[in-house]
Amino acid sequence: MLLATALAAGITATDVTTAAATALPGAARAGSTADTAVRASWPTVKSGQRGVDVATVQLLLTARGYTLTADGVFGSGTAAKVKAFQRAKHLTADGIVGPNTWTKLVMTVKSGSKGAAVKAVQRQLTDNGYAVTADGVFGSGTAAKVKAFQRAKHLTANGVVDVQTWAALVRGGGGTGGGGGKLSDAQAAARLRAAGITRSSSGNCTNRNNKNCTSLQDIRVRTVDGVIALKRKSGCRIVITGGTEVGHAGGTYSHWNGYKVDVARTSCVTNYIHGHSRKHHKRGDGAWVWRVTSGGRTVIDYADENWANHWDITYY
Repeated sequence: MLLATALAAGITATDVTTAAATALPGAARAGSTADTAVRASWPTVKSGQRGVDVATVQLLLTARGYTLTADGVFGSGTAAKVKAFQRAKHLTADGIVGPNTWTKLVMTVKSGSKGAAVKAVQRQLTDNGYAVTADGVFGSGTAAKVKAFQRAKHLTANGVVDVQTWAALVRGGGGTGGGGGKLSDAQAAARLRAAGITRSSSGNCTNRNNKNCTSLQDIRVRTVDGVIALKRKSGCRIVITGGTEVGHAGGTYSHWNGYKVDVARTSCVTNYIHGHSRKHHKRGDGAWVWRVTSGGRTVIDYADENWANHWDITYY
């Protein structure tokens, strides 16, 4: 019955039977060191949360025959479906998606696969900086993005999304955990420096409580990964001129909360943004916003603060 329901949801028979037969493929079989590492890496997703990890849970539940709207909001309906799935898999039916539930929920997808699970992979790829259309079809474009992601994460770059690749995807994006986590100034600086990205400030300092400094304290992982992706994709020299220090506008998606950075406005960066985003609207301060969307959701906003000679970039 579940197989028939999943087929109706658009998952191929191979995907469903492979996933059902192999909860932990390859090196990540239960009890192994790899299994322990994979299980420790999953984010916890539960009621009240929002974001791409929630949408991933919803899409995977749909692929498993527990149909839901993938709106990215973990409400009572999602909690009920999670509990039903957990009961069916003989897990603790607490409605919380932790490591044990994740490893039962994900399924292997690869070239030729179709359906909700593929759409979940595509949304996670975009959230990790590997933008791809979330059409639910695992074609050559998706395969190329998966391989690029796997190489970046030091996984076997075979284009097959197994449990280890799933874990890296949900851990590394900006969903509810993983990419939503925050870094110290030293951690963020080290990651950016390794990618060839520098920062500057008028005060030549990193104190978060000084508006003349450029601080990276408590910046989100997703934001750092986004800047690194900008460097990699554009080939431009990237200089961060504003981070999480005081002196910027407030709000949920603010500099202080780790969602934004200012990047020096060079012709290379500007040309890349104009060529890879859509001119969307003008802010109240006169800055034009260029937007990147995926699956109907905003992924990145580039605000052209040309009077300050930088791009104000928000990674959602």
